[in-house]
Amino acid sequence: MPAELNTIPMASIHPDRINLYHEVVWDPHRPIRNPYVHLANVSRSHSGKVSRDARRKVSKAIDYLLFLANDKALPATAYGKSYAFKLGFITLTLPSAQRHSDQEIKSRCLHQFFIEARQKWHVKNYLWRAEKQKNGNIHFHVLVDKFIPWSELRDCWNRITNKLDYVTNYREQMRAFHQGGVHIRKDLLNTWAYKAQIKAYKQGKANDWSSPNSTDIHSVHRVKNIKAYVTKYCTKDEENGSLSGRLWGCNYELSDIPGARLVVDSHVHDALQSLFNKYSPDRYEGSYFTSFSINFQMLRDSDSDLLFKAFAGFVLDHFGKSLQYEVDTG
Repeated sequence: MPAELNTIPMASIHPDRINLYHEVVWDPHRPIRNPYVHLANVSRSHSGKVSRDARRKVSKAIDYLLFLANDKALPATAYGKSYAFKLGFITLTLPSAQRHSDQEIKSRCLHQFFIEARQKWHVKNYLWRAEKQKNGNIHFHVLVDKFIPWSELRDCWNRITNKLDYVTNYREQMRAFHQGGVHIRKDLLNTWAYKAQIKAYKQGKANDWSSPNSTDIHSVHRVKNIKAYVTKYCTKDEENGSLSGRLWGCNYELSDIPGARLVVDSHVHDALQSLFNKYSPDRYEGSYFTSFSINFQMLRDSDSDLLFKAFAGFVLDHFGKSLQYEVDTG
């Protein structure tokens, strides 16, 4: 009969919940087994489906992305309006027909984009999702925690993709398409008006088709429940399952966040009980854990600062962001 497992009660604290579970303490003298031996016969093909584990990781990454992003104000528009936002929502497309593998586009274009985004616009945290367009090209939806001017974004992405000649190919196609003058796409008039096509032709002609409309960016500020909207968008299954390689990714710090982990001794138990009694949070019972829905405001205003200090210390160590200053200034 196997020996009874020795476990330790644990709590993990996140921006929107506290999880309670038991961690197994393994006998240090037990035979060492390869924890990955079972993966030899496991298929890594996703067929366009986002797994349950991936959905959990994406949801957690978005939780922290929203929590860590400061409120920002967009520059005033031509109409004098300005908007507050937390995240920027970017779309990156290929300027011309895809001629390289999905993996090569990711490694040589998307990866380079994030390197430059950190250097140029000080983007710290981001999450991306890959999809296939109807024309078969791969494209990317990206959440970032900084404001990026649309013209700088387009210039950057076009320069990166043209290392694989995608802008050059676009230029050659447009020159041939408009060889005898403006050529109106009558099949697109329902979605691309005549005047808009004329304007696009004049702009393209003026810069010799060197700046294709390969990017889009807008702020996420009008959606009532940003987390639900973004999570649903980033975790939906890919329609035709033709995309190869990873469907999504994020910066290392957001990849699989453990949260602030505490051994539930008498002090932690009392602090948790005080928090739950004060706010009566919603409770979810999983197979191996219990989750309580809390938010940062509850954690900050609880009668005991033990839990808040643990979470603030984790955020400082893991992300380099201080929460104490925000508390002190109200």
